[in-house]
Amino acid sequence: MLPPNDHFIQIYKTRAAAYHALIATEDADGNLLPALQAITPLAGKRVLDLGSGSGRIPLLLKDLDCEIMAVDLHHAMLREQAKQARAIGRGWPLLQADLRRLPLAGGWADVVIAGWAIGHFTDWYADWKAEAGRALAEMQRVTQPGGALLILETLGTGALEPAAPNAALAAYYQWLEGELGFRPTVVATDYDFGSVQRAAELCGFFFGEELAARVRANGWQRVPEWTGLWTYSRH
Repeated sequence: MLPPNDHFIQIYKTRAAAYHALIATEDADGNLLPALQAITPLAGKRVLDLGSGSGRIPLLLKDLDCEIMAVDLHHAMLREQAKQARAIGRGWPLLQADLRRLPLAGGWADVVIAGWAIGHFTDWYADWKAEAGRALAEMQRVTQPGGALLILETLGTGALEPAAPNAALAAYYQWLEGELGFRPTVVATDYDFGSVQRAAELCGFFFGEELAARVRANGWQRVPEWTGLWTYSRH
């Protein structure tokens, strides 16, 4: 079970619109899509996005000729994603499900993406490796042989150099690379909030007051953000 009072779970359950306002400002230089495309071309592919939230990855892929299905545990996040899709005159299947137990046939997807999702397990579960292992097994199961698995996680918000933000995430990233054979790539995905006030407000909402105070002290309208992109080819 998920911890019911976890800060992030409460946001995902009840503050989906505010969450989307935050993530809509990320990747100010548009580095993420070229990084994904360099790893595996997505046009013409069937893409499954796990932990899809308010639609960061599907919205990023909106102009590509690919088939997308978005999966998230929280209804509020999928409702917000549907709203964002309607705003651009688009739509794609939305599925409410646990990424450790996907109600999909084996080999459904050419590419499976889990963005900023599995890393939460290091906070939510004492045996995070077992729970993450279940998610990764499902990713493998629903990926076509020869397809690609992509995991995206943070390498630091407000950090001037990329690094795991804490020891638990460092252990998770090392596990992905050392034991499971995922290959890492670092992508600069800075937030650009338009003003210092807005930056402090949204950073405080999601990341906490310590980061908000640092944003104010540095006069950051643009907040440094690093994304790790781990990839694995399905055999």
